[in-house]
Amino acid sequence: MSKMASLCLNSLPLPPSSQSQPKKLVETSLFSSVSYNSTNGLVKGGGESLKPIVISGNPPTYVSAPGRRIVAVGDLHGDLEQTRCALEMAGVLSNDGQDLWVGGETVLVQLGDILDRGEDEIAILSLLRSLDIQAKSQGGAVFQVNGNHETMNVEGDFRYVDPGSFDECSDFLEYSDEYQDDWEEAFVNWIGVSSRWKENQKSTQNYWGPWNIVKTKGSDCQINSYEARR
Repeated sequence: MSKMASLCLNSLPLPPSSQSQPKKLVETSLFSSVSYNSTNGLVKGGGESLKPIVISGNPPTYVSAPGRRIVAVGDLHGDLEQTRCALEMAGVLSNDGQDLWVGGETVLVQLGDILDRGEDEIAILSLLRSLDIQAKSQGGAVFQVNGNHETMNVEGDFRYVDPGSFDECSDFLEYSDEYQDDWEEAFVNWIGVSSRWKENQKSTQNYWGPWNIVKTKGSDCQINSYEARR
């Protein structure tokens, strides 16, 4: 079972300024469910003022969301089932299997280590991207930061990669061909079809059963049966 941690904060204070390298604070885009008032900032339907979300870095190294609930979740490690469980417990994901954002103006921060140890890495990334799109329409947001396992993968260290994640990558690339140049749409929609692709792949593997197909010279193909591993 993947290790997970969640933390709920009301808001984050501004970090101390650095003279050598001051932070750049960037306001996120304003959302369709709220209106902007130049005097009071973001104003919700009831007239209550809501300050904008402020971030620094890409991926973000600092997030401030005054007046909003902040939830932090880490170490998902390719476990889609446990990811959904954690997000449901945090109150930001629907429990009906539809993968809907129910967090309203909540800000979700994923603390990295999505990669390694599990076989649903892209599916989790797709889920978070889909939730971010939904959250922004309600005044919330989803942010991701890199953990040490993301850094390890970028550096070519695949010691902790689950073999199933290579299969998922192959499946996603084949699936994305259907979208031609619209990679973003393919990525967002992957969470809705990844389970079916995984089951189809397992069915194909089971179909061949105890047969081992080995390519030989030219176009010939030699098929050898072997005893299934116990």
